[in-house]
Amino acid sequence: MNYKEFVEKLKKGEIYPFYLFYGEERFLVLDALRRLKSKLLSSEFEDLNYVVVEKENPAEYVEEIIENCETLPFFSNYKIVVVKNEEDQLAKLEDKELKRLTDYFNNRVLGNSNLVLVILGGEKVDWRRKFYKFAEKEAAVVEFKRLTPEEAVNYVGYFLKKHGKKISRKDAEDIVKNIGTDLFLLVNELEKIVAYSEEETIDLKKVEVILSATFKGNIFNLVNALGMKKEKEAYKVLYALLLRGEVPFVILAMIVRQIRLIAKFKALEGKTLDKKSIASRLGIPVFAVEDVMRQSRLFSKEDLYKAYKECLKCDMALKSGVEPLFALESLVKKLCKQ
Repeated sequence: MNYKEFVEKLKKGEIYPFYLFYGEERFLVLDALRRLKSKLLSSEFEDLNYVVVEKENPAEYVEEIIENCETLPFFSNYKIVVVKNEEDQLAKLEDKELKRLTDYFNNRVLGNSNLVLVILGGEKVDWRRKFYKFAEKEAAVVEFKRLTPEEAVNYVGYFLKKHGKKISRKDAEDIVKNIGTDLFLLVNELEKIVAYSEEETIDLKKVEVILSATFKGNIFNLVNALGMKKEKEAYKVLYALLLRGEVPFVILAMIVRQIRLIAKFKALEGKTLDKKSIASRLGIPVFAVEDVMRQSRLFSKEDLYKAYKECLKCDMALKSGVEPLFALESLVKKLCKQ
């Protein structure tokens, strides 16, 4: 099931004794745990009935899990045991230890109406491993996927509405373009917007001052400036990114991605396609299509070929030890002069 389905089942009182949580969006993982605690435990005795098991040695996990699951709830109908397994410790158990653990789950956890055991996996799960094969069969598996850009835009509206604020669709899209879909980052910036804005309707231009570090130091802004051949603006964003500690190879990879998007768009010219179809072909959100369309007018196919070659030269320079700032400055200059 996904996060939304988990929340719906929880609201209906459908509680499972054994969960496996995994996925990229850790903000939602933590929110799911918060919802479980709120639903099942009273705040007065939460500390006594909510246990987190975290070990580096896989063998130590078995004893710790069993010991905590065996302890009865204290003045509560439920006890929640959370096992942090982001490093796949349980998948590394020897067969004997794994059998002991899975036998315990089968005999003492599954069907236990007073216990909720949650295994916190990493971003991905290898379903070929024995432990995960068992969990896939016996646990309520919940995957927490990263929001799509469109979902993130809707979340911006939902979050602000919850805090008594309104925002235009375009401004919500601009926030997602600049901040991305990572909910930890997004919520952090939205909280600042709520705290700073006195009016009910958010005016993004009025709050940009508190978002300047995020907005000006964003890779999207760099590739957009390059696409529009705004050299001074591109330098400004590049310096902000490097000052913030962004990895030079990541910056280069995003520039290459934008060049490829423009090239793909130019290959579609002449075809009768709406924005939704174009977005699907390019693998980008619908609200980003206009930017690519606008940028494509500034590049011929020959320009794009030359730009790609310059990116390869920059890649080689970075790998050979050339100062990242010098290599990327040179690339920005050449791309904007195309």
